[in-house]
Amino acid sequence: MADGTEKRRTCVIAVDGSKYSTEAVTWFKNNVYKPGDRVLFVTAIDHRKHMQYGLHVSPKAVTMTPGNPDSITHAFAAEDKKANEILEKVKAVTDGSGMDCEYFKMSGEPGECIVQKAKDTEADLIVTGCRGLGTIRRTILGSVSDYIIHHSDAPVFVCRH
Repeated sequence: MADGTEKRRTCVIAVDGSKYSTEAVTWFKNNVYKPGDRVLFVTAIDHRKHMQYGLHVSPKAVTMTPGNPDSITHAFAAEDKKANEILEKVKAVTDGSGMDCEYFKMSGEPGECIVQKAKDTEADLIVTGCRGLGTIRRTILGSVSDYIIHHSDAPVFVCRH
């Protein structure tokens, strides 16, 4: 800036517990991070896969009822526990680094959550890992990093090892 003070950067780091996201965190810490940066680690829980509905047809009505509530509750709890473990793993990597870190567990499609957090915080950068899928597999399976690249207003760094 003209007066000699630098704007504090906000960096959103996508984490999912994979070795690829751990490598992205380490790479960011060693190569991009500057003292004073605000670093936001985001993991997303997508509960949609656990919401199963049954279609019931009778002469008077067609209704949809949720699947087994107990299994849905247990699946949600397991996903929540997994998200907490992911963030604890990140904390283990960043503890003692002097980084100003915040940790967020969001609910929804991972790419959408990461892009939304970046938008809400006016992030200057998003960092994400990449599994290194080929073009065809990525097209069929979808890719969080592809989604982020195509929907983010902030610059995106895809860390591929």
